[in-house]
Amino acid sequence: MRKSFKMLSLLLAAVLLFANVNFALAEEKVITIPHYKTGENVGAHFFMPQVERFNKLYEGKYQINLEELTQDLYNDKMKQLGQQNALPALVEGGETEWIRNVVMPNGLFTDMTEFVNKNEAVKKVLIDSTLTYNTTEDGKLFSLIAPVVRPIGLFYNADMITVDKKLGEMTGWDEFVKYLGDTKVAFMTGENAWTTQLTLSGLIAKEEGGAALLQNSTVNKIYDFTQEPIVKAVEKLQTLLQKHAASNTVGAVYADAANAFMSKSASVIPNGSWMVSEFDAASKDKWSNGFDGATVRGDVLPGNVALANTNGFGWWIPSTVSADEREVTEAFLAFMLTQEELEAYMLAEGGVAPGLTTSEEFNTKSKENPLMYEYVNAVNAETVLVPNFGDCVPASISDTEFGKNLPLLIDGTWTAEEFCKQLTTLAEETKLNQ
Repeated sequence: MRKSFKMLSLLLAAVLLFANVNFALAEEKVITIPHYKTGENVGAHFFMPQVERFNKLYEGKYQINLEELTQDLYNDKMKQLGQQNALPALVEGGETEWIRNVVMPNGLFTDMTEFVNKNEAVKKVLIDSTLTYNTTEDGKLFSLIAPVVRPIGLFYNADMITVDKKLGEMTGWDEFVKYLGDTKVAFMTGENAWTTQLTLSGLIAKEEGGAALLQNSTVNKIYDFTQEPIVKAVEKLQTLLQKHAASNTVGAVYADAANAFMSKSASVIPNGSWMVSEFDAASKDKWSNGFDGATVRGDVLPGNVALANTNGFGWWIPSTVSADEREVTEAFLAFMLTQEELEAYMLAEGGVAPGLTTSEEFNTKSKENPLMYEYVNAVNAETVLVPNFGDCVPASISDTEFGKNLPLLIDGTWTAEEFCKQLTTLAEETKLNQ
């Protein structure tokens, strides 16, 4: 009898253990996020470890898996998944026209108002203008964007060119090119022609009425590219591309442009503060031809222009998510917006968070990276802040057509006016497809 009771006890313990194991496994809630900040994308340097930190913190409870996408395909992929009613549990941004004309009016998103209101720490750091931009006419909050402003400028190799003044003190690119000599700029025409777009943005901002044109076009996009500030800026861009573009510019994707800079095939690359990590000794496996990250300097764009846009779309949750998926996504959003993660983000990628009182540890560490500190603090009270060209035009132009048509500008097939007319025609066609 005693033996039977002992056997029964062991059997019961085994059953309970098995049930507890299965219960724990069932409790882990997993989501998969397709994203471009993966693989070789420069944004992966921070984002992938951030996801790993989240998974470790919530091990056994939540897990996020990442599916790799290239940046130029991300918007189209999200739009396609939306049409199939198969969006992932969390999306970052997307094509502006699709969001404005389809997602928002049809309620294909989860209102984040309650999430923000119940998270005082989150609510405290968010930027008011960004919240306003993301609020629908009926008062619903569409998305959350990192409350960090990161003005974009450029990097140059002080081992290849010597300047005797700050770029912000120069009149513009016309003056800056005098210091270039025979050295080149890491331009690109592939993907979204990122580094070339940044340069065009700076050129437009220096034309009469150009800064206001960009500043007023983040909501109502530019469809007419024959406007004088744009045409004049494209004329200057054409000269830069023809005389100062790296030899691999035509067809170059971001990785090619970065390689041109880090192999001394170019002395300049327009890019954001997130690239600073590429110049750290830990990334020297990407360097060649005697490149040394220690010789890189950071500054605003020539003429004291920097690119910054707080009017954008950030992370949003589709309306199709399950309760479990929403639980994971909200936990991840709250995690990304903690002081520790925001400070880690700014240390890694630069920028300032207006609503955050930074810790003494952060203030000390921020000075330990001289290049990041120089780059972030290049902006002053007189700096002209404008959105990037890509934030002011239809996504089809920004993501594809701008770069796709640049080779015809470079080889002289088109004048600046003809190039701008072509973009106008293509932009008008997008209205028919909305």
